[in-house]
Parts: sequence; structure tokens; C-alpha cells
Amino acid sequence: MVEPQKILSGQATCRDIVKCVYGLSDFELLIYKRLVKQGPLKADDLAPSLKKDRSTVYRALQRLVASGLAFRDTKTIERGGYYHVYTAVPPAQLKERLRRCADDWFENMRGAIDDFDLV
Repeated sequence: MVEPQKILSGQATCRDIVKCVYGLSDFELLIYKRLVKQGPLKADDLAPSLKKDRSTVYRALQRLVASGLAFRDTKTIERGGYYHVYTAVPPAQLKERLRRCADDWFENMRGAIDDFDLV
């Protein structure tokens, strides 16, 4: 997790901000980037190239879905059964979300400062 002081001091990268705002690990952010570059993928497709167990990749994908940075589509297999395909939210959409988050945070901080009373 990125320390808020790093962000407040102006030393943070976009990667640091995304990790802090969404509570993501380096590994989860790596998977997000793979989904952006390669398009929709299954956990089975990602695991070998990341040299991780499928269950580890699946948990990271679930965190991305829960945070709103990816979504899951269920595909039906003709002979029966199904599988999930994961797609990243486009980077432009992520940037807009981060901007809104920063604007909201700034307004909340401004309000807290305005309400600040030492007495």
C-alpha cells in the first residue's frame, strides 16, 4: 500500500495513486495492465505468462472486478459449462475516475479546513 504522505508530498506516480485509491497490490496492477494491452482474457490465459497459480490470478481478477477496474463476462461452452472472461476498464475511464476522486477529496479537505476550530 502506498503511503498517503508520498502522494501529499507530490512524489507519487500515477501507479502509486491508483494503488492507494483502489488498495491494489503491484500484482493486481500488473494484471490490469495485461488486460488493457491484451484485451479480454481468462484466468487460465494469464496464469502461465505471469508464472502464478490460476487461483492466485483469479483472486487478483476478483479484486479488480470488486474495485471496478475490470468486469467479468460469462461465456457458455457449447457442450455444457461456462468460463469467465475479464476485461479492463479503459485507461481513459480510469483517469476520469481518479480525477473525480481527487476533486472529491480536495473538496472534502477544503470543507474540513473551513470547519476547523481550535477552540
